[in-house]
Amino acid sequence: MITNHPDYTLVSNAFPMFGANIKRLWGSPEFKPYMKELLEAAQSGAKQGFPLEVLKALLRLDTLHGKLHPDVAPQMQGNEDIQKIQETFPAMGEKLNACWGRTEFAPYVTGLLQSNKGDGGQAFPFDTLMALHALIERHNKDFAAQFPAISLWAA
Repeated sequence: MITNHPDYTLVSNAFPMFGANIKRLWGSPEFKPYMKELLEAAQSGAKQGFPLEVLKALLRLDTLHGKLHPDVAPQMQGNEDIQKIQETFPAMGEKLNACWGRTEFAPYVTGLLQSNKGDGGQAFPFDTLMALHALIERHNKDFAAQFPAISLWAA
């Protein structure tokens, strides 16, 4: 978890608002633009009193995030489980694709399994449930180092 990282602790102690935003956005698509804006402001001197060690910590966090959360959407193109879901529940398939490899994936898929309903409130057919379970297993495997495993039995 990012909150245990020494660079996060340094930034968060010096600038609690930045630390809170980094924690909130970690693993999301919004992290990269936020950090870009923050780093540009810090490097241009717009943030008076921005210590060099904090700037270096921000740069390291940005690099770490890029390594841990690369853009993984292309890996899902052609995935038969996503395709099965998109045939019956197009909006759900798009959302799964958008969340893949991100912190939003686990809460989204867990919520789907708990509700057992897709677009328009229709119950999931058996093949959709099996495709969701296969995606959970793959996400758990592909991102074991980044996220806690999603339990199939928690839903």
